Amino acid sequence: MDGNEQIGVLVIRVTTWWTREGPFWRRRWVNPRELPEWALSGVGPAQQVPDFDDGIIFDEDLDEELADWAAGIFRLRGQQFGLAWLGEEEVDAAHRDHGWTID
Repeated sequence: MDGNEQIGVLVIRVTTWWTREGPFWRRRWVNPRELPEWALSGVGPAQQVPDFDDGIIFDEDLDEELADWAAGIFRLRGQQFGLAWLGEEEVDAAHRDHGWTID
């Protein structure tokens, strides 16, 4: 949100990331970490956000990012935007409209 204008739709999901180690004939996946990844689709005529962007929130930034989200804030490339959480029906509609799937 930029003021009261919706400028994008943000999808956040938690994904488990693993570290691969060992020689190629005996690879193993270790050190699982659950990190949020996000995808942003711009909507409307506003040019404040790109048509599409995505990213991963790494461990060192996670506490600050979660605090921002709880306060209704999303930061992107030095800009701060308002964040309004959707209800369940609105989430389902956004997923259909944008062709997103939930694993």
